[in-house]
Parts: sequence; structure tokens; C-alpha cells
Amino acid sequence: MVNKYTIKVVNHSGTPQHYVLFNKPPQIVGEVQGQIWSNVFDTHNTPNAGDANFSVFQQYYGVAGTANEAPAVGVEVDLNSPKEVTLGSAKPDGTLVPGTTLQLVVKDHAPQLATTQAATSFLKAFEVQTGKDFTAEDAKKRNYLIGLGGSRTGTSFTAPAATFIPKPNIKYQIQPVNVFYVTHGNYSKGSLIDVTKTGHATVTIDFAEQGRDDIVIVHDNHGNFQIQA
Repeated sequence: MVNKYTIKVVNHSGTPQHYVLFNKPPQIVGEVQGQIWSNVFDTHNTPNAGDANFSVFQQYYGVAGTANEAPAVGVEVDLNSPKEVTLGSAKPDGTLVPGTTLQLVVKDHAPQLATTQAATSFLKAFEVQTGKDFTAEDAKKRNYLIGLGGSRTGTSFTAPAATFIPKPNIKYQIQPVNVFYVTHGNYSKGSLIDVTKTGHATVTIDFAEQGRDDIVIVHDNHGNFQIQA
């Protein structure tokens, strides 16, 4: 299994650019409130004729916290301590090896994650169990968020990758996907983003479809992103 993906953006647009990397939201089992948001994973200020180099490791984290206001494009998030997780896997005989299960704990209106002894996640997913210490109305009113985080170093948490407002008493299965987007614009790391509302050209990088783990993209002077063969 590939552990690291790299994306290089070559800026031939004619002007300096602020490139933005974010990912397709994970597959979620369990009812959420509203949208499953992507978060800006990384950004890079890049002069004309310069390169933006992004790295993403297959190292995953459970995240919990709050949005600074009702979730919308550009809204900042405030996260408590992320928890590194493993995904469910299968032995050669097909036996499931469950991944990490985390428990969402809400204390003084501050959502945070705790590791549990039991591991009950599905294949290729980790689990977040919510309890009865908050209501759906609380979560929506106070902008509680849980979701997925990632690493660009392979050694530590970098930023959230996708978040959503949870409901109480749910066992969420969160399955990451290796599909990423690159765009440009005025976004800050960790903020909420929607691929359908960027307002700029956006390129999709599906590593499974590409069949390789190193991608080079040229941003040309017509504003187009072109993945190089």
C-alpha cells in the first residue's frame, strides 16, 4: 500500500497564485446534520514560474471541535486534540481486523475525542461513537464538528480533512478516500470548503484512477489545470 502521495503544481498562469489542496469527503455511515464538509488541508503561495509541492500521507486522525460560526464556505474551525487512528483491515483469510473506535465526549460544551478499549470499526474505516451528553439541537446551535484529519509529514497531525455536525447516540463509520482537489483562491488552512463553490478552476486528482502516487499539474495562462502524463 502506498503510504505517501505527492502533488506538484507548476505555475505557468502568468501571475502569483495561492494554491489550495483539499480532499473529497470520506464515506460516512451514520446520519449527520447537514453537509459533510471538506476542509482546506494545505495551501501554498507560489510565484509565477514557481512550484507548489504538496504531500499527503495515509496517516489518519479523528478530529472534534467547533466551527466559529454556522458551517459555510470559508468558516474557520477550532479543534481539540486529534487522535491518530487505524482503519479496519482484513486478514488473508478474510477475517476482519477492526480499526480504531473513538468516543465523542462533550464537557462544558467542548466536544473532544477519547480512545476506547473496544475496536469495532468497519473495513477501511474508523469509528466515532457519540453518546447522550448532548442533543442534536446543541450540536447544531453550538456548531459541534467531528470528522477526519490527516498528515503531510507522516509524523504528526497537519489539519482537518473533512468535518460534519454529529447527532447523539450514533456509531459513525468514517472511510477516507484518496481523491483530492487543487484550486486557487483566498482560503486558509483548516477552513471549510465545497468543491462545487470554489469560484475558480479546480482539478480532481483520483490516485486510484491515475495508478501512480506522484502527480504533476500545470496551471496554464488560460487558467486551466492540466494533469501531466
